[in-house]
Amino acid sequence: MSPGNPTAAQWIDECETLTTAIGHRVAYRRRGHGFPVLMLHGFPTWSYDYAPVAGDLARDHEVVTLDFPGYGVSDKPHPYDYSVTESAGVVEEVVKHLGLGEVHLVIHDYGGIVGQELLDRRRRGALGFNISSVTILNCGIVYAAYRPTSLQKLLIKPVIGRLIANRVTSERLRAGLDGIRGSAKLSDEEFAGLWYGISRDNGHKLGHLLIRYNTERNVHHERWEAALRAWDGPLSLVWGLADPVSGRQVLEQARKLLPHAKVTALDHVGHFPQSESPAAVAAAIREVVWT
Repeated sequence: MSPGNPTAAQWIDECETLTTAIGHRVAYRRRGHGFPVLMLHGFPTWSYDYAPVAGDLARDHEVVTLDFPGYGVSDKPHPYDYSVTESAGVVEEVVKHLGLGEVHLVIHDYGGIVGQELLDRRRRGALGFNISSVTILNCGIVYAAYRPTSLQKLLIKPVIGRLIANRVTSERLRAGLDGIRGSAKLSDEEFAGLWYGISRDNGHKLGHLLIRYNTERNVHHERWEAALRAWDGPLSLVWGLADPVSGRQVLEQARKLLPHAKVTALDHVGHFPQSESPAAVAAAIREVVWT
């Protein structure tokens, strides 16, 4: 973690919690002043992914992050049927709780799928807040080009997935994360911060439950891709090209799907641009926010 950024423990201390309509405690963090930027994290990490970018943007924006149910500091019920629908509902509840009528949306990986669900609700006139701009970091937004890892394919299998999830260790998770990053591998300090939130309340053993979003994506990807095509506001794609899961091959198809999008392609950057190249990500967000 870069100097000046909070440690994972400090980040957690700066979070507040909201109890959702169905009774889950959800952690969120709100820092800075200015037009709100709402950032949604991916699998299997948590909102701390955004620490370097959040610190930068908070100089001139209000930055809001949250941990989806099953992640970070939020409740991690087990067993539980985690869903994109619930995660999108949680976002709406947090935004309403904070009194944010309009936000700039930044989405990554699983947060990208949740963001697509929010955009679909907007398209149908069913979203409870306004979105001013959308910035998408590496995510399988074009399902046909998405390439899940071997581990992700195994995790989603009913019996094998549970066995694998129960045997996840910090060493195995670190190797998995580094395997989808570019040239900037995780430092000991960076991984310790991520693991601090991932493993909280044995969350590292929930992978087989959280990964069910891939089943939902298989069912709903056409609707979610249509929601992106229908988005007519400022749109930015900030993409690590060295990502084997949703890198260059997804971006190539996304350019066709979303010809109006501004593209920032990052060489030697993998699946986590927000931590691998935070200055470039913050600059790209500011550019689309000020459009």
